[in-house]
Amino acid sequence: MTTTTSAAERPAPFRRPMDVTGLRRDAETPFRIAAEPGELAELARYLDVARIDRLSLAGFIAPAGGGGWRVRGRLVAKLEQVCVVSLAPVRSRHDAEIERLYLPADMIAPEPEVQISHDDQDAPDPFTDSIDPAQFAVENLTLMIDRYPRAGGAELERRTFAAPGVTPLSDEARLPFAGLGVLKPGSGGSED
Repeated sequence: MTTTTSAAERPAPFRRPMDVTGLRRDAETPFRIAAEPGELAELARYLDVARIDRLSLAGFIAPAGGGGWRVRGRLVAKLEQVCVVSLAPVRSRHDAEIERLYLPADMIAPEPEVQISHDDQDAPDPFTDSIDPAQFAVENLTLMIDRYPRAGGAELERRTFAAPGVTPLSDEARLPFAGLGVLKPGSGGSED
C-alpha cells in the first residue's frame, strides 16, 4: 500500500535554519538567503509549478518580548506556471514584505481544534533553538501563488449541447430565479 503526502506534510527542500541561542537580545541580526539552482528545481516540484527562477529573502531577526523573535524581510520570487486554459507559460514575480513572530514553544498555549480569528495577526510560531527563514519564505510564497493561472487573453470556449429541436440550456437559464423576471408587471411578461 502506498500513500501520498501533500506539500504541507513534507518539509520544503529549501532550508536555512539559524541558531538563535547565540544572537544578541539587544539588536537586530541581518540575514540574506537565496535558493540555489538545485533547490529551485526541487521547490518547483514541491509547489507544483513549472519553474522557479528566483527565491530570496533579505531581512532581520529581532528580539521580541517573552524571549521570542520577530522575523521580517523582503521576499522576492520569480516563477513560471502553466495556464489552466491554454497550457501556455504564465510568468509571475512576487515582491512582498513579510513578517512573523516566533515564541518559545513552552509559551504557546495549545490551539483549539477550530480557531476563528478576525484580526490580521497570525498566531506566533513555536521555536526551540533555531528559526528557519527559508521555511518562512516558502510558506509565504505558497500563499502568493495563483493556483489557477491564466495567460493573457486565455478564455474558455462556450459550448452548448442539446438534442436536435431542443433549445440548449444556458448558464443564465440554470439560475434558480432566472425565469421570474417575466412575471413582474411591466417586464414584457403576461399581466392577468
